[in-house]
Amino acid sequence: MKNKADYDYIFAGAGASTLQIVKQMQQHERFKNKSILILEEDSNKTNDRTWCFWEEKSKDYWQPFVRCQWDNITFSSNTAALQESILPYAYKMIRSNAFYSHVHELVRKNKNIDLKFEKVKSFETKGEVVHVSTAKNSYASTYYFNSVFDWNTAQQQSKFPVLQQHFVGWFIKTKEDCFDPNTATFMDFSVAQKGNTRFMYVLPLSNNEALIEYTLFSKNLLNYAEYEREIRQYLTHKNIRNYSITETEQGSIPMTCYPFSKQNSKRVLHIGSAGGWTKASTGFTFKFIERKATELVAFLSDECDMRLFEKRNRFWWYDLLFLDVLAQHNQKGSFLFSRMFQRNNPKTILRFLDEKTTFSEEVRIMQSFPVGIFVWQLVRRLMRSLH
Repeated sequence: MKNKADYDYIFAGAGASTLQIVKQMQQHERFKNKSILILEEDSNKTNDRTWCFWEEKSKDYWQPFVRCQWDNITFSSNTAALQESILPYAYKMIRSNAFYSHVHELVRKNKNIDLKFEKVKSFETKGEVVHVSTAKNSYASTYYFNSVFDWNTAQQQSKFPVLQQHFVGWFIKTKEDCFDPNTATFMDFSVAQKGNTRFMYVLPLSNNEALIEYTLFSKNLLNYAEYEREIRQYLTHKNIRNYSITETEQGSIPMTCYPFSKQNSKRVLHIGSAGGWTKASTGFTFKFIERKATELVAFLSDECDMRLFEKRNRFWWYDLLFLDVLAQHNQKGSFLFSRMFQRNNPKTILRFLDEKTTFSEEVRIMQSFPVGIFVWQLVRRLMRSLH
């Protein structure tokens, strides 16, 4: 067992953010002799996540873990219906088990990394050392990275809206061929909105297999039975009747611009969703974590100050205004997304959501939306900032 204070880095949680950072660390020679401890509560993590993202189809960094990918996407609502190629991009899916297995193998091969299945109870900085307590042991390190998300931190304040992207998904297998394996349904708003932003998300794995997910952008969760009822109704509406459910998943992703970086200190950095690394307006996380992990590995040094790592950009403001609107007018989500997809090339939208557009492209996207509602939210936001 390691003695106190002889870990350079301790990570709480072994999810996507921790594993991506550790994976990138092992690709840099300057971290080869750094001691790393990963503390994870759940020793039985398998396919507990499905991560989806878009990137250039030719990129192969994640290819060993990609379960499926799609060159085309569809968007549907009561006012819009389109199917478009997104080449040179592809929309890609990773099942978490493949990635977990890879990084756990990386841990086994590197003697400088320890993985312990213990739940972090508390952490405290004393001088230049962070002390971390679990139910079993106490540890200490030079730097501490926390990926354990705390809903209370965001919900106990009122300055920034807090929504959730919450969903239930069924992996189904049909007796007949029902799906186009080259096309992913990015958003289908044809379902009843019921005063919220609600849509179906369909990812075909083959001609007769798919992930069907009922998703909401709203403040409150539903009863589990309601998600399942909506999935059944959607499948019936699509005339998909002879199917078996092979697997299910459920999740809730934070959608907020609350500045989690306020919790950082010289020796402590919050990462992943716990650090605000989720794209606030959409809930997409995986590629944002990749970008943040790359920046963090370049930033880390023996005497860095974690309070200096996070920097706010203009896309944070775009997300904040959009969430202000959705929080006040949750029923308008279908209308707003429809206007955006009707009036812009999907590839431009994807680059915008990936925060890679030019300012002139962003202005054109903003012109897709009704001006009044966003101007009013901007005025309210500015007035709030003055008090």
